Amino acid sequence: MKPNNMKENILLAATKLMTKNGIKNTSLADIAKAVDISKGTLYYHYSSKDDLISDIANMHLEDITDSVLNCVKGIDADSSKDQMISIILEKIAAIEGRGRIHMYVLCEAITGNDKLKEQIKVKYIEWRETLRSEILKTSTEDAEALSFLLVAIVDGLVVQGLLKAEKIPFENVAKFLVTRLT
Repeated sequence: MKPNNMKENILLAATKLMTKNGIKNTSLADIAKAVDISKGTLYYHYSSKDDLISDIANMHLEDITDSVLNCVKGIDADSSKDQMISIILEKIAAIEGRGRIHMYVLCEAITGNDKLKEQIKVKYIEWRETLRSEILKTSTEDAEALSFLLVAIVDGLVVQGLLKAEKIPFENVAKFLVTRLT
């Protein structure tokens, strides 16, 4: 295998294991075994678990960033604010399969991985700024505050989705946000 393919295989296997077992319950030995390589080969590509987690977070955060950008591309200036918010909430919250790793990565950052915390902070700012610029297309009023609120709501929706609490009425939530907060 070429080194890039090996690194991708390691990332995919590590992500799968960490999604299933959690970051703390996944060892480098588990990852090496899943990829069918020696621990030495794994250490050649990743000198520590933190380096591996950093690359997983980068891959995950880039996927979500692409999703945020793709969801706002379909919104035009003719969309009403509630249509726009509904589209944003639905598309971002529907990022299937990433919710669990998103929560694990956030927990890792919150509980002491400062390098990871900085990576995530940069991405959250990027997401919020992207949302703010799209909101500005339909209204200049409260665009910044609404962008912060949408990012927070999405994290909450991810948690609700993981808990499978109940079906989320995105359209009603969007209408509420528009009528009560504007």
